[in-house]
Amino acid sequence: MTSRSAGDWFVEPGARTPDTLPDPLAIDPNDLTPLPVDDTAVSPLSLLLGAAGDGELSWQDQALCAQTDPEAFFPEKGGSTREAKRVCESCEVRSECLEYALANDERFGIWGGMSERERRRLKKRVV
Repeated sequence: MTSRSAGDWFVEPGARTPDTLPDPLAIDPNDLTPLPVDDTAVSPLSLLLGAAGDGELSWQDQALCAQTDPEAFFPEKGGSTREAKRVCESCEVRSECLEYALANDERFGIWGGMSERERRRLKKRVV
């Protein structure tokens, strides 16, 4: 099968007809490159944060919040943060979590036992 570039399929607007489009069934599966598979266990928090498989964020797999309701850590405006902060108190990766939030300027949620406002105050004191 001859490979074609994207430009080979370009047709002026309005001139497109079904016979000018590539046939998806004509693709040879042997020409496709399979995506790599990562068999590493991933915490729900890692999936929420889009950090699956990232070595720098492996601490998230040990985070207690990964085993609880994520909504508690992202309450509505004026909602209680007490439950989330209670979970953070006994979490062994609390400092890594707070460090991540400060380094990435997280603006929402409870991270490392602190709200966004508390993290902002902390950052101002350090700077």
